[in-house]
Amino acid sequence: MEGIELSSYNTSTMATIGILGTGDYGRALAKRMLRCGLKVVFGSRDPASRHLEAIDKELADAKLSTVKDVLSNENIEIIILAVHHWNIDSCLENFNAESSQKIFIDISNNEEILKDESIAETLVAKFPGMRVVKAFNTLSAYAVEDDNFGGSRRVLIAADDIEAREKVSWLCSEIGFESVTYGSLKAARELEAYPTRLMQGWGKATIFMLIVFFAWNIFVGVKYVYYYSKYNKRFPWETIPLRFINKSICMTAITLLTFSYLPGCLAAFLQIYNGSKYIRFPNFLDLWLKSRKMLGLYALLFSLWHVIISTICMSPGYWGGWFQSTRITLPENTTDLTLSFSSRMNFQGEANISAGILAILCMIIVGLSSLPSVGNILNWREWRFVQSHLGYITLLFATAHVLIFSFPYWIRRPSGLWKSSTFLSCLIPMITLCLKFLLLLPCIGNYVYKIRSGWERKKSSKSLLTTICL
Repeated sequence: MEGIELSSYNTSTMATIGILGTGDYGRALAKRMLRCGLKVVFGSRDPASRHLEAIDKELADAKLSTVKDVLSNENIEIIILAVHHWNIDSCLENFNAESSQKIFIDISNNEEILKDESIAETLVAKFPGMRVVKAFNTLSAYAVEDDNFGGSRRVLIAADDIEAREKVSWLCSEIGFESVTYGSLKAARELEAYPTRLMQGWGKATIFMLIVFFAWNIFVGVKYVYYYSKYNKRFPWETIPLRFINKSICMTAITLLTFSYLPGCLAAFLQIYNGSKYIRFPNFLDLWLKSRKMLGLYALLFSLWHVIISTICMSPGYWGGWFQSTRITLPENTTDLTLSFSSRMNFQGEANISAGILAILCMIIVGLSSLPSVGNILNWREWRFVQSHLGYITLLFATAHVLIFSFPYWIRRPSGLWKSSTFLSCLIPMITLCLKFLLLLPCIGNYVYKIRSGWERKKSSKSLLTTICL
C-alpha cells in the first residue's frame, strides 16, 4: 500500500473495533470481524435490553457496552457508525476532544439523493475535528455477513484524512474485502446516491426498446390484417401468442443489436469530418454511445426469446419452406398399406439455423464479457476484441440469418420489398456493416487511428479526401 506504512500503526488498538448500533448491519460486520480474529465492542444507548448472544451465537465473543464507554475506550481507534443517520447526533452527544482522535466510519445512507452535502460532510460540520471516513455503505448486510450471497466485494472509500483512509483500507483487507479509494469526503455524495439509484442509465434505453418493439408489432399487425382482409381469409388469432409475436421479437432483436453498433461507426465518421477527437459529440450521439451496452443486452434478451419460440415452432407446419417436400400417391383399391417417411430440412433451412446458432453463441459471449466479473479478467485488447470485432461478427451472422430466411421470397416478389418486414429490418444492419467495412479499409482506418491518437487536421491543410488517400 502506497503512502503510509501500516507497520507504524498501533495494531493493538486497531485490532479492537467499536461498533455503535446493534442492528442488522452492525451485527453482520461484527460477525465477519470476529471470524477474522478482530475484537469487537458494541456501543448501545440501552445495553441492558440488548441480548446479542440470544440473537446470534456467533456474537458471544463480542462485548456490549454503552456508547459513552466506546467513545472513551483507549483501546479502540476505529468506530463504525452503524445507526440510521437521524440517530447519529444522539449517539455522539458525548463526543469530545479525546474522541476526535478516533476514526469514525459512516456507513449510513439517505432515503433520497442529497446534492448539496452528504451525511459524512454534515458530521464533520457538526463535530469539528472528527475524522470521518465514508465506507461500506454500498454493500449489502447480507453480502458482508455471507460470502455465498454474492454481490460486490469492493468497499468504496471517501475521506479527506489520508491516514484514516489507509487504516480503513487495512480493516477492509483484514476482513476479506477489496478497498477502492473513491476520492475526498466530497465524493461521499456520490457514494450515498449510489444505493438510491435504480438501473442507472437504463431508462432511455428501455424507452427506446419499448418503442421499437411496439412499432414492429404495429407494422406486423397492420400487414397481417391487410393481407387477410384482402384475400377474405380468417385471421388466425390462435397464432398470436407464438408465431405472430415471434416476428416482432426477431425484428426487435436485430434492430437493437444494430443500434448498439451503429453509433460507433457514426462517431468515427464524425471524427473524420471534424479532423479531431477533441470536438464534443452532439448530445444525442453522446447519449447513444453511452446506451450501447444496454441496447446490446436487450438485443440478447429478445434473441433468446426468439430462439425459444422458434425451437417450439420448429416443424413443417410452421416453416414449410425449410423442409423437403414429400409427395405420396396412393393407388386405387389399396388396403393394409403402411407409409413411413421423414421430413428433413433443405439447404435453406439448415443454413438459416446454422447462421442463427452462430449469431446467438457470439452474442452470448459478448453479453458475458459485459459482466464486471468477466470484464475484470480481460485486458483492454481482449475486451475490445470481444465487444467490437466479435460484436460486428455477431451482427453479420444475424443479418445472414435474416437474408437466408427471406431472400427467396424477395426474388419471387421484388415489388413488395417496401412492405416486407424482413427487408426493412435488414436494411439498417446492412448499412451498418457497410460503414464498418469502410472503416476497416487501411486508408480510412489508419486515418481514424491517427485522429484518436491525438493528431488533428489543420484547417489550412489539403482537402479531406486528399488527406485520407495520402
